[in-house]
Amino acid sequence: MFTNSIDPDNPLTPSEVVFLNGEVFAKKATLGNVQLLHSDEKVSLNQLGQAILTAAILAGEQAGAFQLEVQERKAMLGLRKVRKLFAVPANAREILPECSLEATLSDLAVRLKPDDKNDISTIIYTWLRKDTFSPWGAALDYVKAGMEKRGLLEAEGVKRLKIFTETVYTLPERTVRLVKGQSVEPVKALLENCARTRPEVWKLFDSSIKKAISDRTESSDTDVD
Repeated sequence: MFTNSIDPDNPLTPSEVVFLNGEVFAKKATLGNVQLLHSDEKVSLNQLGQAILTAAILAGEQAGAFQLEVQERKAMLGLRKVRKLFAVPANAREILPECSLEATLSDLAVRLKPDDKNDISTIIYTWLRKDTFSPWGAALDYVKAGMEKRGLLEAEGVKRLKIFTETVYTLPERTVRLVKGQSVEPVKALLENCARTRPEVWKLFDSSIKKAISDRTESSDTDVD
């Protein structure tokens, strides 16, 4: 497990920068949206989630935790080949903050490598843990839980309908100050550079994450033939 290390000049990881500046990385939306913690704006849930996961994986590569590689694999009982994006573990040159999404996904790449399942889709699928009707919602809940462990968010259990307890996350003032003091430009450049200079990797990010989300989407069993 990576131990905690914080760059005093950039205390937030790239995925956290995306999450805490959601209006920069996702479009406003009225349907399929998520309420931002720092404003009244609502943005596209899947766009924000896609940007968070992509930033986390690119940051892990940038830190030297793994190398992203496009590899061919057999599919359909060997009848055809498909190209997949893999996170191939390496010796990290930098230490990723414990409980951050970057560290969590990097740990999964290491754990899944012996079984040749360290492709991005399987890493995200494994991280999502279980099927649900709203995998993007679950993904953001996991991100927020990790940030709460890092002291970046505060959590409180709130009773709903006097039966269910929901965890509600809020943004403490200390995190607000961190957001104001850290530019989003390096993270935007990280994403834009990948899209511009590594088009196949960028395309496979999109398809790999969408596949993981689709595979974790619980289907309704109420359909009638």
